Amino acid sequence: MINKIIDILKSEGIEKYLINKTERSSSELFFIRKELDTRRTKDVTVYDVTVYRDIQKDGSTLRGSAGAGIFPTMTDEEIRKKLSDAYYAAQFAANPFYELVKGDGIQKEDTSAAPKAADEAVQRMAKALFSADNDSEAFINSAEFFAVNEHHRIVNSDGVDVSFNKFTVNGEFVTQCTSEEDVELYYDFKYDDINEKAIAEKAAEGITAAKDRSAAKRSLKSGSYDVILSGSEVAAVLGYYTAKSNASAIYAKYSDYSAGTEVQGDGVTSEMLNITCIATVPYSGEGIKMSDLKLIENGTLKAIHGVNRFAQYLGITPTGSYEKIKLEAGTQSFEEMKKKPYLQVVKFSDFQIDPFTGHFGGEIRLGYLFDGSTISKVTGGSVNGIITQAHKNFVFSTEKYSDSEYEGPFAVRIENVAVAGSE
Repeated sequence: MINKIIDILKSEGIEKYLINKTERSSSELFFIRKELDTRRTKDVTVYDVTVYRDIQKDGSTLRGSAGAGIFPTMTDEEIRKKLSDAYYAAQFAANPFYELVKGDGIQKEDTSAAPKAADEAVQRMAKALFSADNDSEAFINSAEFFAVNEHHRIVNSDGVDVSFNKFTVNGEFVTQCTSEEDVELYYDFKYDDINEKAIAEKAAEGITAAKDRSAAKRSLKSGSYDVILSGSEVAAVLGYYTAKSNASAIYAKYSDYSAGTEVQGDGVTSEMLNITCIATVPYSGEGIKMSDLKLIENGTLKAIHGVNRFAQYLGITPTGSYEKIKLEAGTQSFEEMKKKPYLQVVKFSDFQIDPFTGHFGGEIRLGYLFDGSTISKVTGGSVNGIITQAHKNFVFSTEKYSDSEYEGPFAVRIENVAVAGSE
């Protein structure tokens, strides 16, 4: 099929192209309570083709691009029209010229990862999740599990021809408690391999959270709190630094980062950041050979990362796009973190961080407020922090957390964060 696409591209006079072939095989389970409702398997192959068109304007060469999705069931004429339409559209998306990723024309197959049994994976995930569903007051309302094998092949007109396998598992579930107030809480997870222990722990946490949310009171007062975030929210906060150090943001002047920038500024009173971008695949979608990249060392930006085009614009080596980061372990245990008054938010309605302004926060669905002597369950209100102030006093836990996008401390304590109360 790839050869057919290339032949059609050449017949249409399209000289520059990038083809991403993805063969995706998945197994899926859907549960209502503990009863299996649906079992499904899928096998899908898609070809994402990007065509490039050079345009002369005001004495300069620009390069435009456009994409087309090709499926094996399409006829030659349907493929031809798709590619021809994309080539026509490419002239209206012209950018400063850049070269495509170079290869040697030799097909390379990375065999470091092999396909895994997807049917077995979803069954093991389901067993792990429901092993925690034994509470008399709260339960897992519904759950979905997915295990996906992907085989990728990336070919371009400049000699790239690489292939590799990738396996991922993911799922989502809803916990419910009706003891005081009827409450449902949504959770999801994604791992690079089956992590039964983590899934069972997440389910147990979700069930406990549903019970506590059912009993939580809207008693939180507005003010400044030392806030503790954990799990995926820690990863979301750290995503600010990967966004700011991305070549596309720097080129567009959305970010003023450059190699050597002290990302936490002056007056840091606690832990310095040490962040590494982790290569979860051997090649990027453009065919760039990927490896782990030290991004921040002791609070200093060591590298800029990004896709081929923007890296060329900045005159740096393209690294590809990273999906996972690693933060070095923290200095304080989670229990030590909770010895002083705090507001620990364990469930937001939608936690976000703005990569442009540095504002982070979200509405509180469940939090634990410690006033120095007692812990109360609270709901309502919102956290409203600014990372450029918060990162001067980060304290990270020694306990670890890991998923497909983050590996590092489980929790972070941030001093003096603004909180809008629920009263």
